[in-house]
Amino acid sequence: MATTTSSSFIPFAIISGFFAALSSVFAKLFSDERTALFHAYFVGQLDLVPEKTSLMVTRVICFALIFGCNSIMWTTFTKALNAAPSSVQVSIVNGAVNFSASAILGYFVFNEPLALRWNNFIITISKEY
Repeated sequence: MATTTSSSFIPFAIISGFFAALSSVFAKLFSDERTALFHAYFVGQLDLVPEKTSLMVTRVICFALIFGCNSIMWTTFTKALNAAPSSVQVSIVNGAVNFSASAILGYFVFNEPLALRWNNFIITISKEY
């Protein structure tokens, strides 16, 4: 096994956490009613293909992206585990990024609220590592 520095796992753990959160976004886009409303607006503007057909194609793409994001997430998580001195460190970084990215993506993509307590929790998690 190649010699690695103790922090070489961090980029892999960050990427892994981000793609885990992104997979959740695509899962919600696959099944959420707001996706159909958002899609109807853009199809109405472009008027290229029938709405039902393009909505089905959009949902199939989201479904495929769930598996693509999970594949990248597991690949980078495994690389992070191989590079880290402890699996606990990888889990902390991965979990913190996943939690943060899920909340931020939920805020921007789905207009979900972020409470002030959430920010305090993230600061606490970040200080632990």
